[in-house]
Amino acid sequence: MDCGPSTVLNADAAAHTLRCLRCGSQSWLPALPLFVVTGASGAGKSTITGPLRSLLHGCLVIEADVILHVAALGWDTWRNTWLQLAHAAALGGQPTVLTGALTPDQLECLPGRKLIGSIHFALLDCPDDVMADRLRARPAWRESSSPAKVTEHQRFAAWLRARITPSFDTSTTSAAEVADGVAAWVQALLPDAVAPA
Repeated sequence: MDCGPSTVLNADAAAHTLRCLRCGSQSWLPALPLFVVTGASGAGKSTITGPLRSLLHGCLVIEADVILHVAALGWDTWRNTWLQLAHAAALGGQPTVLTGALTPDQLECLPGRKLIGSIHFALLDCPDDVMADRLRARPAWRESSSPAKVTEHQRFAAWLRARITPSFDTSTTSAAEVADGVAAWVQALLPDAVAPA
């Protein structure tokens, strides 16, 4: 904080330290993982956030769109803010589980990336016709039901489908069952608790 926001920080995840290259001060770096549950619009991300929160009491489970207004400053600013918030949650001992339409390449080059441990992605998915029906059923203010928007979301879903595993089909199982599967995925990847010395 003394050296300003443009200060270059050196992160050592193995040693759990974050060092200012300007003044040499060090701070605790939990390097807890970040879990991203991604998917195109209509895949079910908002629907499972509540059930997932009730299953992962030791994690901060939150929908990425809750601070969507920050995107007015730029999409990278919005994404970097999430990395900084995940770091802040980790300082309190909580890994973050973020539900939102993010991709791995969007996070890797951001300044806040060094504040986070490993980043794990899982995909929520559904067939194109199910997605189209869900998008058309949304309120008009969401502006997601036009044929062009539906096609755009379906293309993004296909792109994600080819790149992100594991994948959870939200068309064949209930939100509670999907949340159970996602929670089991998170729990399997959580490290043993790490506390500052």
